[in-house]
Amino acid sequence: MFQINSFFNFKKSKQKQYVGCVRNPRKPNEFHKLLAKACAHYGLTMIYYTPKDVDMEQHQVTGKVLVNDKWITEVTDIPVFNDLATLCFRHKDVTNYLRQISTISNDLIGAKTKQYRLVKDGEKFKDIVIPYITTNQPESIMNFLSNHPMVILKPSKGMRGEHIYKVSLLDDGRYHLIYETDEEMLTYDEIFQFLYGLVSKKKYICQKYIETVDENDKPFDVRIRLEKNVYGKWETVVNLVRIAGKQKIVSNVAQGGYVAELSSFLQVNYPDNWNAIEKKIIQIGNGLPGHIEELTGKHLSSLGIDIGIDPNGNTYLFEINTSPGTEFAIGEIALIKSGYYYHKMNEINNANKKTQSM
Repeated sequence: MFQINSFFNFKKSKQKQYVGCVRNPRKPNEFHKLLAKACAHYGLTMIYYTPKDVDMEQHQVTGKVLVNDKWITEVTDIPVFNDLATLCFRHKDVTNYLRQISTISNDLIGAKTKQYRLVKDGEKFKDIVIPYITTNQPESIMNFLSNHPMVILKPSKGMRGEHIYKVSLLDDGRYHLIYETDEEMLTYDEIFQFLYGLVSKKKYICQKYIETVDENDKPFDVRIRLEKNVYGKWETVVNLVRIAGKQKIVSNVAQGGYVAELSSFLQVNYPDNWNAIEKKIIQIGNGLPGHIEELTGKHLSSLGIDIGIDPNGNTYLFEINTSPGTEFAIGEIALIKSGYYYHKMNEINNANKKTQSM
């Protein structure tokens, strides 16, 4: 990982160079304070604001700037570069406005089903895509179960590990249903009625179940956390294993649970082939982000790629998150992200100089 002072020696400009950090919460958190400090090393002033703080008539924002370790309200013109969290895209008018008059850092790549389809059609990583269907028809799920006796049901649009079910077709013809810490045995008619009530309300992904449990029979997944760096290239910040708490299916830490370091976890749980698994995960982290950008034609700056590992050590794609959290490796993320801000500001300033000289 690069170190700010080792590679660059910046002179602070008298005129502030603002970069926007656009998020939905009204108050910046501890991560944003670290990010603002890291930006200052590059001679940048980070202004934190929400979509509601944008004045599209005056072309200004009212945001918060860190001064002497305190957040101060400040009004300024729209920054030429804005790091826009994808969760802010629900404010379509503001998002479109910022896209027109500035450079934004992120874009949407679609729900889980579109992600799976993209990766599968892209060939390079099609081996990590799990068999699935998307449906709001209980009959389709029952047919899928006849080919894959254990499946996971989850909303086609992510809900931070909520509303995820596991259904198993048993040898005696009954169905085993698990949700969070609860489980029950159902007949054909009962499971059909349950599915009808579930998927008729919203589309669900029905996916072949991949057994991803540790030595204590706890579900887990691997989060590959990536940011673009000062060179405009993807960099893996950290590879973490997220292990479920009381849940029987999901390992999303938002639903409880804990994390472990990847290498040591693999050595304990996959002693015979841990090295090969780790290399595969590193390969996914190195190649999949750029591949996604190529397939979608969209520019991204932050990613969380969730990977499952079956008992044989095969790796599978669970999800690609374009708005990943910052709760782990908080300092490293702030350093790398601020470097990318600097890279984008240089890119924009150089383009403006070239235009003015023509």
